[in-house]
Amino acid sequence: MPLLEARSLTKSFPGVRALKGVSLTVERGEVLAVIGENGAGKSTLMKILAGVQTADSGEILLDGQPVALRSVHDALASGIALIHQELNLADNLDVAANIFLGREPRRFGWIDAARTHREAKQFLDAVGLDVKPDTLVSTLAIGQQQLVEIAKALSTNARVLIMDEPTSSLSAREAENLFKVIRD
Repeated sequence: MPLLEARSLTKSFPGVRALKGVSLTVERGEVLAVIGENGAGKSTLMKILAGVQTADSGEILLDGQPVALRSVHDALASGIALIHQELNLADNLDVAANIFLGREPRRFGWIDAARTHREAKQFLDAVGLDVKPDTLVSTLAIGQQQLVEIAKALSTNARVLIMDEPTSSLSAREAENLFKVIRD
């Protein structure tokens, strides 16, 4: 049984049909690349699967069961995370705060900063980013910020991880680290 299945998804915007009857099947452990021309609907498909946008028609199944992904929260709760092509970080916060923003580890109702930094370090190590968790995001290069985005997605323990052009702002070394994370 496929982990994720999309059946006959359609999505239109004023004057443009972005998707017409798109179907996709993803098996557990599978790495899949969606390739197409600019404007082919790749990003739209990914945003629908991650709850950023809703399809006009079609259905999405997880483990063979239909799911309604009406929001990013719905998708995350279902185990689907998206790394956007555009960075979505708060540059006035540190790396650890960005990784866990809205999902901060707590102790006695308060944010557990020590645990947040400790766990953030594990995800930074996983993507090969050698910065301290208390580093302000605004001081990082674009490629490093992209790796923070990837660490943030990994921290959700998603069963399906969708990446929209994740290497577009990475150096060759950073891209190789990302490929290693994907293989592992």
